[in-house]
Amino acid sequence: MSSLDRVRPKRLKAALVAAAAMAMLGACTVQPVYAPQYALGTTGKSASLTNVAIDPVSDRVGQVVRNKLMFGLNGGPSVANPVYRLRLVVSESEVALGVSNIQAAPTYSVTVSVTYELTRVGGTQILLRSTSRGSASYDRVNSAFANTRAKIDAENRAAEVVADDIRLRIAAAAAKGF
Repeated sequence: MSSLDRVRPKRLKAALVAAAAMAMLGACTVQPVYAPQYALGTTGKSASLTNVAIDPVSDRVGQVVRNKLMFGLNGGPSVANPVYRLRLVVSESEVALGVSNIQAAPTYSVTVSVTYELTRVGGTQILLRSTSRGSASYDRVNSAFANTRAKIDAENRAAEVVADDIRLRIAAAAAKGF
């Protein structure tokens, strides 16, 4: 067997592996989430994420989530003629993280959980329903004001994480066409 005969099977095998990899990659698509043709709203390529009305919420943490979503989806205030409605149910919890000695500041974790539903305005079919959670921690010290402020800051951080997650899930669902 000549050295040329040994090279051909290796080249053939490498070519087959490359062809298989190209075929697999050809099945994948990478596209921008905010491309006009994949966004919410109207049909076709003129659709946008700017027509989602977000229902009011009753508590401060829920309002942080709602405001972040309004800026993320609509770019600002409420929509005049919404096509979609987003309902939010917000809950939060706080837990101590471990036992600390007297001299160390105890650490607490705040978890914000939001269950949401996206529907068409005037419709009853739920296009997207899910729950998103975010958490942030803070340290307690010997100052009531500092503890209150630290808890609020942790709630805000967790709420922003949740809002970003919801916004991305809505954009991904819109890209798939619900």
